[in-house]
Amino acid sequence: MSGPTALADPVGDAATGQSRSGPALAAAADGPASAAGTDAADTVGGLKAELAAVRSRLDDLYDDADRAILRYLDEARRMDEAERAVRSARRAAERAAQRHEDSRADAVRHASAAYKGADLHPAAAWSEPGGPQEVLDRAAYLKVLSERRGHVLDRANAGGVAADTLRSMADSAVEKQQEATEAAAEAKREAFDAVRAQEEAVSGVLARQSELEARLSRAAGGASGAEQRRTGALARAEQAARNGSGDPASSGSGEGAAAAPATRPQSAGSPDGGSDRLCTGGDLGQYANGRIPRSALCPLPQPGEMLRADAAAAFIELDRAFAKRFGRAMCVTDSYRPLDEQVRLFREMAAGMAARPGTSTHGLGIAVDLCGGVNEHGSAEHGWMLANAPRYGWHNPPWARNGFEPWHWEFSAP
Repeated sequence: MSGPTALADPVGDAATGQSRSGPALAAAADGPASAAGTDAADTVGGLKAELAAVRSRLDDLYDDADRAILRYLDEARRMDEAERAVRSARRAAERAAQRHEDSRADAVRHASAAYKGADLHPAAAWSEPGGPQEVLDRAAYLKVLSERRGHVLDRANAGGVAADTLRSMADSAVEKQQEATEAAAEAKREAFDAVRAQEEAVSGVLARQSELEARLSRAAGGASGAEQRRTGALARAEQAARNGSGDPASSGSGEGAAAAPATRPQSAGSPDGGSDRLCTGGDLGQYANGRIPRSALCPLPQPGEMLRADAAAAFIELDRAFAKRFGRAMCVTDSYRPLDEQVRLFREMAAGMAARPGTSTHGLGIAVDLCGGVNEHGSAEHGWMLANAPRYGWHNPPWARNGFEPWHWEFSAP
């Protein structure tokens, strides 16, 4: 895993406020409105490209952190199992040792009883009352007892060796598991450090983008110009929604009614300078995720951003309320995401670590990623959105809450 310094590299100088597009910023702030708007838009576009790269890396880092945590939990579980095994082995060893001592004592008792008073001198065979036969019988008995004692001692010794081996193996396993657990915990700390470093980098990029979009808004006429663009965009989106904007299929080729005719809305021109052929709406149920025609999507007041008609209309209303509260339009880093972009992100990330192409809510035209403070968990902007966005049909989904992805918001039609 790369260190924090390397992780911040995709951001470039933007994270520190030292943009490589200084002349463009100056033009956006001081030049003629048309030239300033073009230069500022180009700068925002470049910064969004940097932001996309950082976000992709951030997703990788979240995945790395998740894997590290799971590995840590797995090793901790194995550590517990090893410790239980050690306790069990030690109890077994203690029982084996006790059996060993009991066997030794038993053998000693048998030997003592057998040898007690036994005289095996050859003369005893003729002097004993039983004669030679009794001596032979006693000798045979002693041999049997001796062999039994040997077997008992062998079993006891084997039990002792087994117990010692079990103790040694269990102690070795505990030592190895302790090392693995420490390594996993260190990996978890490193992953968290990397995520924090990358989040700081993203925060810098988002702050820079917010500044650029604010300059772009001022260059294009300030609050009055923004409201004019908002009004035009809202009229187009509402008209398109009345044309029958449907819910696109989430995967596969998609089935549904044919798209409605591309009726030209009775409204002003495209707020982002596009053609009136945009924002036709219609039934989008026939289109697969990420394959909605650009002409059917509706532009937002934020340059280059588009959504499904009903989602766009609701977002524009929400944007108006946000601007009334904070004195500026919402900052948008991503909206509709076509399939080719989903494929690119899927290929760039580790296998299984990105949403499979054709499953992203961005590909349905009903999701946005926001900046300008909304992206910061606990900020005034984020708190306001949590309290007010649901009235417009927009939500920070449960999986994205508690600081996981505060910037991600999805639309659900009422």
